[in-house]
Amino acid sequence: MKKAALFTVLALILCGPAFAASLEIKAVQDPEKLPAPLPEFVRKGDLLATDGKYLAVIAGSDRTMYSTINYDHPDINGFILAFAPQGASGRLATQFGAPAVRVSNQPLMVSTRSVDRTGTSVVALSSCEGPGEVRLEVRTRYDFAFDAGRINITAEVRNTGKATVEGLSFGLGANAVQNYNFSPFHASVFPRLNFRIYERPDHALAWFNPNPLETSEKPLPGTLRPGQAHKVTYSLLAGTDIADLLQRLYRLARVGVETVTLDLGDFQGPAEVLVSDVATGAVFFRTFLGNSTKLSFPVPNGTYRAQGHFFPAVVERSFSVDGRAASREWSLAAPKFGKLAVGIRDKRGRHVPGKVSFIGLAPTPSPYFMPDNPIETGRSWERFKNSVFPPQDGLEVVLPAGTYLAVCSRGPEYTRETRILEILEGPNPGLDFMIEKAVDTRGLISLDSHLHTRKSDGAMGIPERLRSVVAEGIEVAVASDHNFITDYGPDLEALGLGSHLAVIAGNEVTARTGSIHYNTFPNAVRPDEPGRGAISVRDETPGALFALSREKDPGTLIHVSHPRWPGLDYFGFYKLDPESGASAEAPFDLSFEVMEALNGAVLNGPNRQSIEDWFNLLNRGYPVRIVGASDAHTIDGGEPGYARTYVHYNGPKGEALDVEALVKAVREGRSFVSTGPIVSVRANGRGTFGDVVAARRGRVDLDIVVTGAPWMDVSEVRVIVNGIRREPFIVQAKPGAVVKFRDRVSLPLDRDAWVAVEVTGRASLYPLVQQRSRDGQAENAALPYALTNPIFIDGDGDGRSDPVWPDKVAIKKKD
Repeated sequence: MKKAALFTVLALILCGPAFAASLEIKAVQDPEKLPAPLPEFVRKGDLLATDGKYLAVIAGSDRTMYSTINYDHPDINGFILAFAPQGASGRLATQFGAPAVRVSNQPLMVSTRSVDRTGTSVVALSSCEGPGEVRLEVRTRYDFAFDAGRINITAEVRNTGKATVEGLSFGLGANAVQNYNFSPFHASVFPRLNFRIYERPDHALAWFNPNPLETSEKPLPGTLRPGQAHKVTYSLLAGTDIADLLQRLYRLARVGVETVTLDLGDFQGPAEVLVSDVATGAVFFRTFLGNSTKLSFPVPNGTYRAQGHFFPAVVERSFSVDGRAASREWSLAAPKFGKLAVGIRDKRGRHVPGKVSFIGLAPTPSPYFMPDNPIETGRSWERFKNSVFPPQDGLEVVLPAGTYLAVCSRGPEYTRETRILEILEGPNPGLDFMIEKAVDTRGLISLDSHLHTRKSDGAMGIPERLRSVVAEGIEVAVASDHNFITDYGPDLEALGLGSHLAVIAGNEVTARTGSIHYNTFPNAVRPDEPGRGAISVRDETPGALFALSREKDPGTLIHVSHPRWPGLDYFGFYKLDPESGASAEAPFDLSFEVMEALNGAVLNGPNRQSIEDWFNLLNRGYPVRIVGASDAHTIDGGEPGYARTYVHYNGPKGEALDVEALVKAVREGRSFVSTGPIVSVRANGRGTFGDVVAARRGRVDLDIVVTGAPWMDVSEVRVIVNGIRREPFIVQAKPGAVVKFRDRVSLPLDRDAWVAVEVTGRASLYPLVQQRSRDGQAENAALPYALTNPIFIDGDGDGRSDPVWPDKVAIKKKD
């Protein structure tokens, strides 16, 4: 709809036949008469402001709206639901202006009592209560400065209680309901540039925060006495041109700028341009383009790095702005490109659904194949993408001229092939790889039970996720987007990959505060329900959430995710004793069946602590089993299948998978965690993971076999008894051998116990796994690793294996 026509429609809705160009604020009477996409989220009684140039909507009633991670906000009354130039229609929904109140770092729920027009402004009144007789009132005022293309916002929190409030943090939340954005803010170098720009298909928004900075150690206002108030101010800006938006923001921040121009040459195709400060990395400009052009935008004086992502080329240059240079224009041109056909087959000439990764050899940078445009999707995107998945007929790959290491693989069970190639401009010889299944995994099925897509905060759509999972040799993929039941089935069928992969609908139940994340599967897909059948997380009590999951989907597995990852750690949030598991804070609940011992490919601090926690829980008699999962949000740099779980399973695979039998085996612990090594253990010739085995004359014999692809390094094998690691067996396998270790280990055990086997390797899995540790430590690069679920030993002949320690975890009240 053209701008003039759109304004006519709005003027008729708000004012009747009389046309008015001045600011009007009226309650919406019939949302369906509003132009798209407003009827999707505007309701009767919302306040709509327009002046012919801009429109804004303030929620006038409560309803559920969802974030990009599928949190349902319980009270959006009084929020800015839309602000855009007249005529814009690209994803208008926003959630700006949410009062954020924390006392002693604990969030308080704010409830809005009224939203009213006051002259040419809208005022929302809210209140909240907290422990210790905390009583607070919040007044948020929206002033529509449409002549300047912005909404000026003032929010005031007042202590209406009788006691002084300590440790108070107050502000307004900014949620554009999208991921693509940039900000030049840096607390020490650019403290006045506290703004963020969100680019949309046909307009952009900017949130400007001029308030003093607070930290977790120094919240603001901190202390608020009875009757005292604290005020904050913000501005929300809108426009169709990012350069103009930036100029207005710099004027608000009172920062001088110069306009610079980047000439992108004649590159034909999508590109991304990113301009950042060389010293701090703060981003001063960012955009996706459909075609090449000259980009002009303002920046303060400084030295900048400009990156041009001419997919798949990555080009960089530096430039300086100091107010004295005669030229303000620099070029950023794409290099020359070459083409080659890439295919993967086995020795019999059959297609293998693997992946080929291209790694640039200096000075050639690694390629960046085009992700989905995040301005169009509004969601996350792949910021590093250097792999392709050739189909049966092969794939034509375009690469910048240069030198590359090309790696062909299909996960840890297959051989891999590497080539060094030089790409010249124009056509190049084809690249035909040959890889083979190298490891016997009969009786096992590989499972990744923690995967994300753009249905929550993943970086790709479902089809690309499925291609990546198949290419890593995973046989069962569980969809586990946050608070959303994702069904991979239709896309799997459309791709024709059902013979290679089985899929299960699941959910990562994600508490708003990060107090607990856990996966459930299988889940029924209920398209007509919120989150397609996901449970509500408004009550974060762990036991209540577990009960809701089981009530909603009887037979579902409760699978605690990353129990020790900082900020997302169930065990840390409720202070499970990391030394012995002796105690935890209420309302910690131990009725889950499975926990992640390995989240991702790296055996770093959080994963190591999770393993120690598991040892402690087993010793205290809790029947918890472990899984390994990738928690993959991306593909390259966070590969699916690393880690994974190998499950003892002899049923049909692919689309005929016996889901009930698989889930039963996972629940019983008939499995092991791995980033590659395959582990077989037999106790006294028959028992394996999850079994109870009787000791023979005070002894248990373990027959241990470890296998792996020829390229995989395995260096040590350890037996673990009751959480205590025994002296390692040093692996002496010949280079290229598939069988890494085979031995019988005799254990003197005259009492009940549990045993497990741990396998480690010294050589990094790079370049097969390009993931690096989240804490940036080089020594934590992904290594071959495996850890089995326990075999329980009946040492006293009573037919069961009793706990090692007599005491359960003591659940204590919070201090």
